[in-house]
Amino acid sequence: QAPAFGEDDHRVCLAEGIVRRDGTGLVCPVDDKGCFTDEVPDFAGQHVKAADKPIKSKLQAMGNLVYSGTEVHNYPHCWRSDTPLIYKAVPSWFIKVEDARDR
Repeated sequence: QAPAFGEDDHRVCLAEGIVRRDGTGLVCPVDDKGCFTDEVPDFAGQHVKAADKPIKSKLQAMGNLVYSGTEVHNYPHCWRSDTPLIYKAVPSWFIKVEDARDR
């Protein structure tokens, strides 16, 4: 599961008590530039997409790679730059504009 990187994983992990709405249990080892942080020491500093092959190689060397293949699927891209997007949980807040406007 990767609750910091996708809506479905996040929803399932919330439902199963793996993470909480206040962020407890949520681990996000990717920085704002899309690179692994020190929480992933073998790949720290590498962009997540550039690390795909080294991660597969490490899993294979450890005897933990179950399957390696290519999956064709839609992938989200930025509408402005057409670059691939990385889903990532970030702190945010919202304001009910209607209530603020009426003050």
